[in-house]
Amino acid sequence: MKNYEKESLFKNFLVFFSLLEILLVMLFIELYRTKKTEFRNNLLQEMQLCSYSLECEQFSFDFAPQSENILNKLYDNNGTHAYFTIPKSKKYYMKISYAADKLHADIQSIFQSLWIKFFLASLLLFIVALFFTFYSLNPIRKALRLNDEFIKDILHDFNTPITSMILNIKMLKDEKGEDPYITRLTKSIDNLLRLQNNLKSFLHNSPSQSQNIDIAVLAEERLKNIQNIYPDLAYIFQKENDLIKMTNHELLTRILDNILSNAAKYNKTNGEVRVTISNEIVTIEDTGKGIKNIDKVLQRYYKEQDRGIGLGLHIVNKLCNELNIGMNIQSQINHGTKITLNFQHLRKE
Repeated sequence: MKNYEKESLFKNFLVFFSLLEILLVMLFIELYRTKKTEFRNNLLQEMQLCSYSLECEQFSFDFAPQSENILNKLYDNNGTHAYFTIPKSKKYYMKISYAADKLHADIQSIFQSLWIKFFLASLLLFIVALFFTFYSLNPIRKALRLNDEFIKDILHDFNTPITSMILNIKMLKDEKGEDPYITRLTKSIDNLLRLQNNLKSFLHNSPSQSQNIDIAVLAEERLKNIQNIYPDLAYIFQKENDLIKMTNHELLTRILDNILSNAAKYNKTNGEVRVTISNEIVTIEDTGKGIKNIDKVLQRYYKEQDRGIGLGLHIVNKLCNELNIGMNIQSQINHGTKITLNFQHLRKE
């Protein structure tokens, strides 16, 4: 089960089980009140019967003035008691009391009995909620699997034309030597391979082997690569310090390529892409169209342009989380986007 499936399963189960558990708690609170009321009514009836026979070991007896008390009513004061008439007495009532420790023990017994039932009911609801969560998510999981299979088929179909283009470009190089047009075609194929790798990252877990990397050098190298693909923009690289950290070279390259590709692809005519290295932060800024909904841009398949399939920044965010790289996005419509990558949590070997 993939991470997003686990997250969906957990959230759906949590919502479903929580709602059922809240209803169960409300039901048992009401049941507890009903049981207490029923117990007190039975206790009053026993006191009433006891007032006739006076043969009740669980109760104690006393006398009280008639003017201050109400008959056949339970009073709570250090236990509970009630008043009943005494034949041929016009001044006093009989006071029958039930000790506080006995009352507490009886109420506690009611609570414990209901608590056991509540625990068993909660366990049953847990199993039912888990079953229905799996059941309700099953169609979605099937749809996601079909989607993954579709992407795998596309990736497989990509291999033949890409391999053919690589072989033909190699033959052109052998025939004509170095040529700027051939170089651009080569870079475009590299871009296709990068997109193919993005789709593979979406389908599979990425490798996590780390090595010491000069991030400033890598960022400059990837900026030059994008410059070859989109030569009509201005590219600026600024480095205030070296930035060497332990991380995965392949995944970091993919992160930088995705961000730089978006910065160039969605830029304005004669726009600018700027990469800055300062302390432990890499900043990539563009003068492009900007992002309308920053809160949604990291979601899978979300896109604001006709181009692309909406996986670029989703994959960037996924890889940043895996490598423990902090990412922040700031954007303004028609002014551009600024993405900062924070490497402070990565160590240097």
